[in-house]
Amino acid sequence: MLLRRIIYFLKVLLFIPWYLLSFTMAVLDLLFFGELLTAMILLTSGNARRFSSDEFEVMKSQSNDYMYLKSVRIIENSWLSKMGARLGKRKQLGLGVGGTIHFSREIDSENRRDLAWLVHETAHTLQCKYRGLIYIPEALIAQRYSGCSFGGKETIISADKIRRFNPEQQAEIFTALTLSKVESELRQEIIDGNW
Repeated sequence: MLLRRIIYFLKVLLFIPWYLLSFTMAVLDLLFFGELLTAMILLTSGNARRFSSDEFEVMKSQSNDYMYLKSVRIIENSWLSKMGARLGKRKQLGLGVGGTIHFSREIDSENRRDLAWLVHETAHTLQCKYRGLIYIPEALIAQRYSGCSFGGKETIISADKIRRFNPEQQAEIFTALTLSKVESELRQEIIDGNW
């Protein structure tokens, strides 16, 4: 009986902060905070660029949202990403924030690893578009505790919904589906925007 009460109390302690965070992010979405943040970032970063034609062809194979993809800006050598890398004690960092993708260094989309990184961060911008700012704390928690590994091709093929995965796993699935020819129901889930 005591153990049940303790477990219940712990669940409540975890639920209340998450509920408040979700509510706060929803209010920020209603106040267009993501769009304002994107505009402020673009004003302070003079080196924003659009997807190259080759990058755009890769991205549009996974999403029907062409107009949104055309509005996404890529900022290489981003002050925001460099600051995040320093705070996280990393050598390099990529961030998808609002309609912008930030890299702490220049990327070369001819390099498959850099292209995969770009696709991964593009997935985060789509998550922000479809789900709102709540994806950011979810992704940070996933990075810290559950990671990016989604289980490979068999997991993708057997999964029924993309929402069963955390935001980092979703971005990795998006990358795998974009850069490979794996066919599954998840490809259609992503194309439909069911993040």
